[in-house]
Amino acid sequence: MELKEIFSRRILLFGYGRMGGALLDGWIKSGLDLENIVVYEINPNRRLLALEEKGIILNPKQKITADTCVFAVKPQGLEDLLMNFPKNIKFSLLVSVIAGTPISKFVTKFGDKVSIVRTMPNTPSLVSAGITAIVAQKKCTKEELAKVDLLMSAVGQTVRLKEEAEIDIVTAISGSGPAYIFLLIEAMVSTGIELGLSRELSLKLAKQTVFGAGKLIVASDTSPESLRENVTSPGGTTEAALKILSENNVFKDLMKNAIKAAHNRSLELRA
Repeated sequence: MELKEIFSRRILLFGYGRMGGALLDGWIKSGLDLENIVVYEINPNRRLLALEEKGIILNPKQKITADTCVFAVKPQGLEDLLMNFPKNIKFSLLVSVIAGTPISKFVTKFGDKVSIVRTMPNTPSLVSAGITAIVAQKKCTKEELAKVDLLMSAVGQTVRLKEEAEIDIVTAISGSGPAYIFLLIEAMVSTGIELGLSRELSLKLAKQTVFGAGKLIVASDTSPESLRENVTSPGGTTEAALKILSENNVFKDLMKNAIKAAHNRSLELRA
């Protein structure tokens, strides 16, 4: 099933920042008709203005009726948007990609007039390689959830959560997760330089190693433990490195504590 088969009516997008832009590009690549896309953006860039010339509706003043409305503004811009939300807009399904914003926030504004779905994408969505967690109100239908799955799959894979509280765990693992990987790359690069390689070569080696390892585990049914063991020869270089990382569970404990700290902070931010 394709986007244009499900969304025969318009999709509204509020916010054309990095995530909003990634979503819009993904929808277009997936075949969504430009004339069915309505974008509200206070400061449209050249890319968005060019899309307007090709058929996208930008900041309309007239009455707009749509199936779905996607909120992709920055968290600090949400209050102003809700306070000044256009009265000439009607839609039945609201999808939020705004971090740290519970479903109840939108219920307060829109009541029972719309179905509300909260999503948590991560930054690899910017290159269509993200993972998005989806959680919905109990009133949402299977058809509405299927729409959201399709919308968010334009920037990567999707998973569904049973409870909204799970969003905080997802935030700590996949939401913040890319930063953990980037820090690992930083360490690999700095050590390569220290040992005598150029920064350019060290960075290329580290980036491709992380990319390749990720692609390997995604393509394989083999467990992470088995993949690690497969590359670890007894008495070899990998074993020497892993002995340092595994001593007293130092690496696993560091990661566990880091993820728990991110989870706790996520809980604090919504309290």
